[in-house]
Amino acid sequence: MKRLLLPIILITFAVICLSIVHIDNVNRLDAQSDELRKKYTTEQYKVEKPTNTSIVLPELK
Repeated sequence: MKRLLLPIILITFAVICLSIVHIDNVNRLDAQSDELRKKYTTEQYKVEKPTNTSIVLPELK
């Protein structure tokens, strides 16, 4: 039983540390995603859309 105690403790510690790092990375990615989404929507509204949207095709002979 004593032989298994140290590996179990080390594996548990590693899983907890990796979980904390993973949650932190997900939160950072979420913040960056929100920032890029805001930037994209503001740039999208800044672009002026052309008033004439019809397409003129050349006549085929």
